[in-house]
Amino acid sequence: MGDAIPLVAPEAEFITRGEFSEVRQDVKKLEREMAEVQTMQSTQGGQLTQILANQDAQDKKLDNLQSVRQWIGWVLVIVTSTGVVQITSHLVGVR
Repeated sequence: MGDAIPLVAPEAEFITRGEFSEVRQDVKKLEREMAEVQTMQSTQGGQLTQILANQDAQDKKLDNLQSVRQWIGWVLVIVTSTGVVQITSHLVGVR
């Protein structure tokens, strides 16, 4: 009963100055990388906002174009119908 097994290995109990320095360097590197990632995300967010604004403007233009096409279609239907009526009445009147 005399020898208890240690829960932590004796060499793992302390961080040496060299190891601590390496850990700090790793943390600083991660901080720099995170700053770069945040900057890139900010830039991309701005670009995405601009893309969405451009898409909305294009959608409005397409809606207006569709409206114009519908009006042109109705004008063609009316003109064609009028022409058909005139030709039909002319043919019927000639006989």
